[in-house]
Amino acid sequence: MRKYFCLLILLVSLCSCASLFNGNTTKVKVYAPENTTIAYKNQITTIEDGETTLSPERSKDSLRFTLKNDSITEDFSFKRKISGSLYLNALVLPPYGLSGILVDLTNQRRFTYQRHLYFKIDSTSANFQLFKGKTEPFKQQTIFIYSSPLLALDISTQPMVSLGVEYFPLDNFSISAEYATVFTDRLRDNSDNIKLVENKGRAFRYELKYYNLLSISSNPRVNEYIGIEARFIRTQFNESISYSRANQNFNVFVQESIAVLKSVDIFNLKYGLNYPICKRMYIDLYSGFGFRIKTFKNPNRQFNPETDRLLNDDDDSWLFNFDSNYLEGTDDQKLFNFSFGFKFGIKF
Repeated sequence: MRKYFCLLILLVSLCSCASLFNGNTTKVKVYAPENTTIAYKNQITTIEDGETTLSPERSKDSLRFTLKNDSITEDFSFKRKISGSLYLNALVLPPYGLSGILVDLTNQRRFTYQRHLYFKIDSTSANFQLFKGKTEPFKQQTIFIYSSPLLALDISTQPMVSLGVEYFPLDNFSISAEYATVFTDRLRDNSDNIKLVENKGRAFRYELKYYNLLSISSNPRVNEYIGIEARFIRTQFNESISYSRANQNFNVFVQESIAVLKSVDIFNLKYGLNYPICKRMYIDLYSGFGFRIKTFKNPNRQFNPETDRLLNDDDDSWLFNFDSNYLEGTDDQKLFNFSFGFKFGIKF
């Protein structure tokens, strides 16, 4: 009986999400003008680079600290909040989810505080004010120079190096153009060393973005945007195909090297976050969805899909060959597209 009781206690404890996932302390980032000092729990810290991090213990008590800048001194108090981990118990099958809530209600780990606090000094009233919004909305004539590192690691098609420019003709509204080019030999060369065309490729990306229309992130330093993207990828490479051709009463087996001119047009609706790393550098994280159109050209190809039959249709090698479809008129496709990636750039 004692063993079953211990097992029940263990199950309940594992289902108490706030107690399980939250530590005894949490983190609160405080943003304030440089040379501001913050007094918290008898410790005074100078805020450098515009931000500092507090590690308060989770408690039902309010978070209290004092900010000072020159002659301005002000005390602040922020009430505790209920951690979202407590509500994860609702996803656990009853009765363990309800039991988990009961356990969390006896634990201070169910509490948290606002994660980001951004203060500015009001020159009129000469005091600190809690700012709700973005710290630095992008101004007209701002320029970004950026690159997309994931393109250089893209083994699904062909790695490319890229360089782009983003310009703001209006506040919070930008236009950008990016160019990428192949910089290595083709990773999967199935052409039997017969080169009909030079292996090369290039890509163009154009975007329109509107920043700070949404505010999903609670971090005031993050600028969010909604964007429309158009990408145009053009590559050419060599491939080999094997097929059988009926010739009167017998079949002829043919191994043919072909040139592939591949075009991919991508159109996406995107959501992204522009996150500053320091004063000048930033990372742009984005995801989006839309559609892609793939078309192929095979100049001087002898294969006729109406009379010839490919021999590798059932070959399991397609699991490792991302470019297994490359025949003109046969493999042209219009597909749903999902994108996820990041850019690294410098602000001028």
